[in-house]
Amino acid sequence: MSDNSIVLKRYANALIGASFEKDIEDTYSEFKKALDYYNDKNNADFKEYIGLPFIDKKERIDTINKLCGYLSVNKILTDFLSLLVENERINSINNIFEEFVKIKDEKKGLVAMTVISCKKLSNSELKMLQEEIENKLNKKIILEEIVEPGTLGGFLIKINGKIFDGSIMTQIKNMATFLKQGAFVYGN
Repeated sequence: MSDNSIVLKRYANALIGASFEKDIEDTYSEFKKALDYYNDKNNADFKEYIGLPFIDKKERIDTINKLCGYLSVNKILTDFLSLLVENERINSINNIFEEFVKIKDEKKGLVAMTVISCKKLSNSELKMLQEEIENKLNKKIILEEIVEPGTLGGFLIKINGKIFDGSIMTQIKNMATFLKQGAFVYGN
């Protein structure tokens, strides 16, 4: 784990800890609202301005406070966003939000899972896969399906940054590597 990801996790944990005074889901929705504003292409000038270290911090913090008032964001999140500006971490807000969501979901016993396949799986296939993984992990799964036509047969599953690759293409590549190493196949 890099030093930067440790720092991002610390900020996310700090916001989680502060949010227990208020409902964490409220903080999540308000954080998402502020993040959507920050990432909106129509607000590119704001995003650039708020992240420029050579502009007076007090001015940028005042701007954050005004924005939070405009968006009706709670005091905890307003103070948190001001702290990000104060510590020159506002440009990491997207990554901090990702860490916040991971920690929030983890505390609630939820795990995000992405299934990538070459064609759309049926609802029964997705449900069966979800139930199987939930039973193995003993956690509730938040399922996202992505269809990528370049995936040849089978599917890939991403859980907590780990990829489980069951695609035919990967199996063929593994077999080719095995055979290139001069391996012999015995059998009938």
